[in-house]
Amino acid sequence: MKHLTKKEIEALSENEEVQNRIFDFLAMDGREFFREVCSHLTPEELEEYLEENPDERVYMKERPVK
Repeated sequence: MKHLTKKEIEALSENEEVQNRIFDFLAMDGREFFREVCSHLTPEELEEYLEENPDERVYMKERPVK
């Protein structure tokens, strides 16, 4: 992961697209957050995530099969 300089962070904070993405992320409910997480994980990573976050298994019933 790249570490950003203060100047780079300031530039990103002024970017409207970045602001909108952060707002959308903060406005997610549990189901939406789980779907976002799942979209970036392999099946093995998902199982590890669920071991660490067992309460989120409730969303597995709603997860579309790929």
